[in-house]
Order: sequence, then structure tokens, then C-alpha cells
Amino acid sequence: MSAKHLAINRLLASLCVLECKSDPKQQDKRFLRSKNNNSVAKNDAAVSEFHSLVAGSRSHLSLAAQSDCGRRRKVNQDRLNIDVETALVVIADGMGGHCAGEVAAQIAVDCIPEHFAQSCSDSAHAAAESLKFALEQANAAIFAQAFEPENKGMGTTAIAAHLSDNQLTIAHIGDSRLYLFRQGSLEQLTHDHSLLQELIDDGFYTERSSRSTGMGHVVTRALGIKATSQVDTLHCTLQEGDLLLFCTDGLSDLVADWQISDTLREFEGDLADTCRLLINQANRNGGRDNVSVVLARYSTARES
Repeated sequence: MSAKHLAINRLLASLCVLECKSDPKQQDKRFLRSKNNNSVAKNDAAVSEFHSLVAGSRSHLSLAAQSDCGRRRKVNQDRLNIDVETALVVIADGMGGHCAGEVAAQIAVDCIPEHFAQSCSDSAHAAAESLKFALEQANAAIFAQAFEPENKGMGTTAIAAHLSDNQLTIAHIGDSRLYLFRQGSLEQLTHDHSLLQELIDDGFYTERSSRSTGMGHVVTRALGIKATSQVDTLHCTLQEGDLLLFCTDGLSDLVADWQISDTLREFEGDLADTCRLLINQANRNGGRDNVSVVLARYSTARES
């Protein structure tokens, strides 16, 4: 075994030990948040929301969102925000001891739409810069609060996607994912910022073999863990009937892409039912993390 392989194996072993240390005594909190419904819903079941988002004169997204605590966690540190005023979808997966992860994620889903609204533009390039700026502002806000003892070590992943006509602009950091399902084929649009993904990129694992490593997604980038953030942006031109899937790693870690694709292929029009099916699959496969899903169907004519 080479020195490089030995160093990586030692690092993975230490990270796996750290990941197993969780606090099972935390209070149960499960909720989504949306700007067009500022109330925060809390109950003992998965929370669902439904939205209709118009972007431009002819573009429309029908959305359903659901978040679940999973089988092993007692606190849901995932947060979602669907802002119909700016045609923006934000998803965040918080991390950190005690309640710090949910604090970081909540700051992200509150801060990103606020700052994006101040500078948003319909051009794809300007939208990308506005999204990047919004995530950077969220990073600064989280990093500032992370100096509080109860928030030490907190951070969050984030994806923010803005639709203008048929142009989708995305900014992301961490390992939450955005998929595009088009004409029966599933494509991951975002690229994970995680140690495992780096090892895949370097050829140590294939996508399939990486699922048997036993290591979780140790993120290499996140909001709030450093004074500055490194955010990636990308663009996608949508077509009639495209389906977008936003999810936290509670889904992608436990449900393989081919299983997600099969579920979406069987989709007959009920976005909410499909959200529930995907979350149920993650829970049947262990449910070791919070799992959140947003499904968005694109059309060029508003549905009745």
C-alpha cells in the first residue's frame, strides 16, 4: 500500500469515527419555511408544501416539497424555502452539534432570498452573480454567529436555483444535489463538494463502489465554516416536461441514482406522492439522516 493510500485510509477511519458521534437526545423539530407562507409548521409527521411558481410570461413550475426527520435523527436540520416572488428555490442541510446545524440552515434559507431579491436580474450571468453574492452573504452571517459557544462548528450546505423563462441558474455549495430528469434520463447537475467525491474524481472509487465504503459525505465546502466561501454556479436551459429534483444527502446517500430514476420514470403527475415515495425509500434503506426533497415540473403554459 502506497503512502498516499495509507494516509487516505487513516483519514477515512478517523472521519468515520467522528461521524458516528451524534446526540440522540435532541428535541424533535421538523419544518419547512416558505416566503409565501411565513408560518413555521411543526408536527410529528413529514411536512409537505405545494407551490405554483411563474417565471416570465410563459414559464411555470409546479412544485411539491417534503422533509422528514428520518429513522435515526430526532432533530431535522434540513431547511427549504420556495420564494414565489423571485422564482427562487433554496435547500439547505445544516451540520453542527446540538441545534447548531438547524440554526445555520435556517440562516441560509432566510438570508439567501433576501439578498438575492436586492440584486436579482433576468440575465443568466447577472442571476449567477446575484446568487453567488447571496450565498456569500449567508456565509458571512453564519460564520459570525458560529463564534457563539452554542453554535460552534456549525455550517450548512446550500443550493439556490432561480428560474427566468426557460433559463435555470444555480449556485451551490456542499453535497446537497440538484438532478434533472428529462425524457426518462436522470442527470446530476451539481457536483458534490465532499471528500468522497474527491476520491471518486481521483479514481480511488467508482460511483458504485463508493456506496460500500461505509463513510458518509464529509463535506469539503459549506457555508459558515470559513470566513469566505467557494460557491459554484451553473446554468441549464429547461424543456417542456423537465422534472427537477432538489434533495439533501439523506436521499442521495441511501437511494441510488437508478432507483431515483425508476421512481421518477413511474411518475404519473402527482409530485407530492413522488416526494413521499422517494422519502419512504430512503427510510426503508435505513433512514440514517434527515431527508428533504423538492420536485419541480417545468412547463411553458400555466397549468390549471
